[in-house]
This record gives sequence, structure tokens and C-alpha cells, in this order.
Amino acid sequence: MNLQSPQDADDEILNQAAHWCLRLQDETCTPDERQAFQQWIQSSPRHAFEYAKMLEVWELSDQLPDEHDKSKKRKATTLPCSFEEFQRNLAQRN
Repeated sequence: MNLQSPQDADDEILNQAAHWCLRLQDETCTPDERQAFQQWIQSSPRHAFEYAKMLEVWELSDQLPDEHDKSKKRKATTLPCSFEEFQRNLAQRN
């Protein structure tokens, strides 16, 4: 019997997607880990979808100014694009 709530399951998938996004960027990621990622992402369309969303966030974070570059520093409430633009970009990837 599975006692995990739907929200817990959603959170787990998001956590796994974030883990893989970070792990695969690390140069110490092993071939076995890359194979485990392939198995994970192929095991559910939801895994692939959440991983793609996580990559979008990763790419958007690269557009943020460097913390040390005070002349270009934005307020924490400013996003690199609107939510609608984010959704359009994500839809174009799918």
C-alpha cells in the first residue's frame, strides 16, 4: 500500500529533477549515474516534463547578473522574463 500523498509524489519528482539537473552538470558525474538518469527520465513522461522545466529554470538563472557585479544587480523581485514568456519558451521546447 502506498501511503504517499499526491503532493508528496509531486514534490519527490521535482526533487529528483532538480537533483539530476545539478548532478549532470557536475564533471564528477559517472557513466553509471548518467545511465541511471536515462532510466529515470524514460520511466515516466512526467519525469521528462519536470526535467525539461528544471532545465528551463537553470538556463534562466544563467541570465541573472553575477552577484559581484553590483552595476547590473537586479532587485530580487525582478525576473529575467515574464511568466508568460517563460511559459511560451517552455511550450516551444515541447
